[in-house]
Amino acid sequence: MTFGANHYVPILKVKQGEKAALSRVADALVPRITPLLEIVERTGGKGIDKHIETAFKGLRDAVSSYPRCFIDTREIETDGSAAAHAVFSRAKAAGMVFTPVTGVTRTVDVGPALEHRDHGIGLRLTRAEFEAGQLPSAIPAFLGTHELSLSDVDLIVDLGTVAEMIVDGIAALTNAFLADVPNHQDWRTFTVSASAFPVSMGGVDRHSHDLVERSDWLSWRDHLHSARHSLVRLPTYSDYAIQHPLGVEGFDFRFMQVSAAIRYTTSEHWLLVKGESTRSVAPSSQFPALATRLVYGHLKQHFAGSDHCVGCQSMKAAADGASGYGSAGAWRRLGTIHHLSAVMQGLQNLNWP
Repeated sequence: MTFGANHYVPILKVKQGEKAALSRVADALVPRITPLLEIVERTGGKGIDKHIETAFKGLRDAVSSYPRCFIDTREIETDGSAAAHAVFSRAKAAGMVFTPVTGVTRTVDVGPALEHRDHGIGLRLTRAEFEAGQLPSAIPAFLGTHELSLSDVDLIVDLGTVAEMIVDGIAALTNAFLADVPNHQDWRTFTVSASAFPVSMGGVDRHSHDLVERSDWLSWRDHLHSARHSLVRLPTYSDYAIQHPLGVEGFDFRFMQVSAAIRYTTSEHWLLVKGESTRSVAPSSQFPALATRLVYGHLKQHFAGSDHCVGCQSMKAAADGASGYGSAGAWRRLGTIHHLSAVMQGLQNLNWP
């Protein structure tokens, strides 16, 4: 159940596109990926039982081939401890190999997480806790109160969004954050996560594209990995894939406009390709056109090729006129498959040990 630095922990919202993507990652990559799954915030009038049922639709099959996964219920904390307990109980009943995640200053999900620690417990430290100066005292207090050994705990140091920071700034923040964490070598696993993905596509003009630096990855690669021989322990890399940590749960598609867009990961950037409002032109028309720009058009230098992964294979199929790729959900699936594959390729290209 343990893993080292030559591994990957993608933080993914438990939504249809992300679940479908996990089940389509190449078999050879799966053993070195441990997804952290976030049960998304409940919005609208849907009750919590229905919300959890939706989250678990297809989830077991999506992660069945992975060694294990993390499950975090922090986004539904307003639904109380019973909701967290229901999520973890549902996962156990489904036969999922999972590690529940909680935090040193949380209250709602601590009890349910401890009750379901058959495969250990994940401790997710937040940037807010670090900036408030809580960690040096809160970490040992939490471990002592709950009689936890570091060897049973998967530690996730989560910087959250770093979209407005440069690479060197992220590295400095990471080093300061890690300095507040004791005994790096003793935790069962030791992961650093961050997200440089923009909060929205609003910064990209319609019928245009932009390149956004993957500064979270560059910081880990060029500062942590490059300094690995001087570190007590090199943390495992983690990110939020092609989604900002806030997600889109507050977005009401009935009243707010959304544009067709492709999120495509390159070695050091995200290529964001934007069409126009789906109210003006149907997404079933826009997405094939955007795919053509990526695969055959002026953006083709960024395309990794149809043999890169199932996601890229499907993108080419869309550009060639295949049906079934005319929705935002389909492209969230394809973009996520490609991102997970691209991150693994980036890790494989590094020098180890």
